[in-house]
Amino acid sequence: MIIPGLTHLRPLPLKEFLYGSAYYPEHWDAPTRTTDPELFHAAGWNVIRMGEFAWDRLEPTEGRFDFSLFDETIARFGAVGIRTIFCTPTATPPRWLTLRYPEVLRVDAQGVVQKHGSRQHASHFSDVFRTHSRRITRALSAHYAGNPHVIGWQTDNEFHCHFSEDHSPAAHAAWVEFLRARFGGEIAQLNRTWGTAFWGQTYDAFEHVPTPRGGQPTHPNPAHSLDYYRFLSHGVTVFQRDQVEILRAANPAWWITHNGCFSHIDFAGDFTRDLDFLSYDSYPLFDFDWRTRPANQAFNTDYVRAYSGNFVVMEQQCGPGGQNQYLLDTPEPGEMRKWAYVNIARGADGMLLFRERTCRFGAEEYWIGVLDHDNVPRRRYREAAQLGAELQRIGAAILGTAVTVRIAVAGAHFETQSAHLPLTLGLPSPRNVAETVHNYFYRAGHAVGCLHPTDTLAGVSVFFLTHFAMIDSAWLPAWQAWVEAGGVLVIGARSGSKDMNNNVVATTLPGALRPLVGASVEEYGHQNRPELRPLALRFTGAAVTTETWYEQLLPDTDTETVARWESRHLAGSAAITRRRHGKGWVYYVGTYFSPLIIERLAAHLASENLLPAPLCTVPRVEVSERRGSEHTLRFYINHGEQAVGVPLAHSGQDLITEQPVSGSLTLEPNGVAVIRLGHSGQANDF
Repeated sequence: MIIPGLTHLRPLPLKEFLYGSAYYPEHWDAPTRTTDPELFHAAGWNVIRMGEFAWDRLEPTEGRFDFSLFDETIARFGAVGIRTIFCTPTATPPRWLTLRYPEVLRVDAQGVVQKHGSRQHASHFSDVFRTHSRRITRALSAHYAGNPHVIGWQTDNEFHCHFSEDHSPAAHAAWVEFLRARFGGEIAQLNRTWGTAFWGQTYDAFEHVPTPRGGQPTHPNPAHSLDYYRFLSHGVTVFQRDQVEILRAANPAWWITHNGCFSHIDFAGDFTRDLDFLSYDSYPLFDFDWRTRPANQAFNTDYVRAYSGNFVVMEQQCGPGGQNQYLLDTPEPGEMRKWAYVNIARGADGMLLFRERTCRFGAEEYWIGVLDHDNVPRRRYREAAQLGAELQRIGAAILGTAVTVRIAVAGAHFETQSAHLPLTLGLPSPRNVAETVHNYFYRAGHAVGCLHPTDTLAGVSVFFLTHFAMIDSAWLPAWQAWVEAGGVLVIGARSGSKDMNNNVVATTLPGALRPLVGASVEEYGHQNRPELRPLALRFTGAAVTTETWYEQLLPDTDTETVARWESRHLAGSAAITRRRHGKGWVYYVGTYFSPLIIERLAAHLASENLLPAPLCTVPRVEVSERRGSEHTLRFYINHGEQAVGVPLAHSGQDLITEQPVSGSLTLEPNGVAVIRLGHSGQANDF
């Protein structure tokens, strides 16, 4: 069943599990290209992606198109059953365009016009650039509309990857129109909403409002900055929509996606609603520590799934990557395959490796692919072929299933994360803290994931709200109903302190959350040097020293105190409270979530029978669950460097080995098992 709407439980409407790689015919000579289809077909490829950086080959001069290289490539791969995902090539406009129309170039916050010679240097707000973007998209879509080997499209490539801001004349003109629409043409409404009375910022006309630039000379208005980030997201959404509308008109059977998931885009909003699904580019080796890498990858993947549900990994790291001043580690045997299964276990319904072979020139000549520079298949190719053979066997069972989440961490909310940026107060962002909470429960073996605050909480037992300063009161009725039905909501300090315009609320904290919390904040403070004036709170047992923030709480008469401060002028006052609502509880934590605070909270919740059982308690073994209408899949992944035994409470079939399993399971280092359970096996194993 396909679940409508953008929700973490939404599977993708794909007919087969996609497996393959990016492919760049423009980088290779004809003899090299000739043998590629058979080589990659033998490794299990059923799809390739191409064209995202090839505008100069597709339209070598203005208005003259040449698709012959790509026609030949699509036909060759199609002949062996490998289909094509084509890309709109707008991430790298050709030189003739930037020479003839320099007004398309972006301008950074220092006023520097971006130059040709890299990528993402053109402004999404430029009417001239949008005209050329529409023309190349229209020409490509018309040409390939009847081609049976082209099954879908990727818009552009990694929007906002290297550069997201834009202060060009085109951007400023669009900014004026954005503000005029947002405030109903009333400049007085903008002044009231932004609080421009501060520092004499009152504006007389929308044309007078600059795009905010930090440090020129000092700090920008937080409300002004938030609307600018909304504007950047709106601009790229409209730019993409031009392409989506053209593609859908040419062939409604095509699906359309975008890859990346970078900054200043609301991936839970219209940007993704315009697509069929979201895609993600996964590069685990940017975490240099192999010990923390699994938790980091799991969090990043869960954060992406929280935007809109299951996804396709359009770029999965398969070798070291190097640009400019860095070269990442080389994956050891089994790691590439393991990373792929981590992403599949946590919501990927397709997997494309990056890239087919390593380019011998350009800025990514050390971004290593499945094949090395010399084009000799080695262990990465053999490992990719092993993965391809496995996915041919198990791909159909993966499709249509959704990831189980029992402990949820609030995340993927573009506006709350953006609101933090102009006024951090030296505090970690909501995403930073979400990762801290997620990592604890991940390492403890729980079915943990991230949820957008407006998403369904069905199936979730505990929901952590990680210091969301901005709270929309429209979220509260659903949270209230979920708590009353038995859910446990754990709210971090500072939540509810701002409205959705990024201004501080006038009501006593925690603002709109107060009826849920049943306590008020009497005093708060930042702990800049906690070792000099240490503060501690106590649940039971040893006291816990806090590191970042404190709040002195005044609970209502029907609200319990779970932990009290023990230090200095706070001694004896409430630090953590909880209030009963129906069958559930709302906890309020008057400090920032640190690993130790989370550990003590988890112990407390477990002692109160409020914490679900973990899926697995074997150290360094990741267990994730995907459920469908007919079966449940358990993914067991060994991140350790030794073989390990994992006890199983239910028998099933390992889809990778096609053998029955019961009692226990042995996993080699980097080992993976995918166990299919019937509905009787859906209860937690441990």
